[in-house]
Amino acid sequence: MFLLIDADNAFPLTPAGEPKLFDVCPHPTTTRITLPDGTVAARLERVRAAELVEYTGDARSHAGHPQVARAVALLRARERERFDPADGSPLTWDDAGAQAHGASGRPIFPRIDPSVIGVVQNADGSAILLGENARRPGYFTCIAGYVDVGETAEAAFAREVMEETGRRIHDVRYVCSQPWALSGALMLGFTARTSDVEPQSATDGELTRIIWASREDLAGLTLAREGTIARDLIARWARGDLAGGN
Repeated sequence: MFLLIDADNAFPLTPAGEPKLFDVCPHPTTTRITLPDGTVAARLERVRAAELVEYTGDARSHAGHPQVARAVALLRARERERFDPADGSPLTWDDAGAQAHGASGRPIFPRIDPSVIGVVQNADGSAILLGENARRPGYFTCIAGYVDVGETAEAAFAREVMEETGRRIHDVRYVCSQPWALSGALMLGFTARTSDVEPQSATDGELTRIIWASREDLAGLTLAREGTIARDLIARWARGDLAGGN
């Protein structure tokens, strides 16, 4: 069976919204990997998923789907990681795309970058801090960023909130995680509180707009896409699932 993924990381779906698998590969492909269940994930060459079927998904809409997340991440790693960083020799990947070797024989594994993302609540939990990213405008999402060298995930989230919004946070608690195959990240989701209604320092300019949003406000906002950890965290807060803390 084949899971066909195009250059934009889109793939055919069944009418039920599940990845559509093909008995044979109907079009030329480039990179291929074999998933644990025997399915072959293959990169379509010069063909878009939307040309094959009526329904398609992509790495954002199905970010938490285990088969999709693994397929997209390993295809990306195999296509991008081509040389051994120790000696520059070409890498040879195994069929599963999970391990490679260069001239030294030292095993090379796909890189995973930890990142943090989370809901920042005001003091009484009646509103959350949302931002519009300068590089991805058009919707509001949670504050996020990568973990720096030597940081804990909690410290990284506090730093990112301060850098991007100028707010100090406390009561940082882990909630959930999601692989983000588009960048090779593992996103660690948090919730936190702040007493800073207004920014207490200058920001880094990564966010073009920063707002406080109540539960009533959410219906009128364009939010992060369904299926993303950002949307899940916002939805959990809206339901009252993240109400703990002081």
